[in-house]
Amino acid sequence: MSADLLPIGLFTMWLAQGERGISSNAIVARLTGVNLDRWGRGTDIPYDPSDFRRCEMLLREIPLARLAFPLMHDVSPRWARLVDAWDELVALGESEVPGMFTGRYGSAPLMYARMTELRERPVVA
Repeated sequence: MSADLLPIGLFTMWLAQGERGISSNAIVARLTGVNLDRWGRGTDIPYDPSDFRRCEMLLREIPLARLAFPLMHDVSPRWARLVDAWDELVALGESEVPGMFTGRYGSAPLMYARMTELRERPVVA
């Protein structure tokens, strides 16, 4: 295991009981080196506020994952843009749906629009 990777054991409870999706699985895969995606990609980004919510809840549940989260920069340019705008997206989500990351559900169209903008921005060579 590389020195910059986290042990998969940190994620045991989340793997068993957490709200999981392909993008939160991608975070765990990059941070641990353990592929959780049966199709072998492990690079999926959150595409909507629900996906993002699952990722943020993972980072809140496992503080060491948040510290290592910048490693997601090297997964793809889309991940890098999301990581750089993460705090902005969290704030947008909380402003549209207070308590979004602690159990409340609701629509977050401004957050979705910003995520779409970040996702679709052309890659500059």
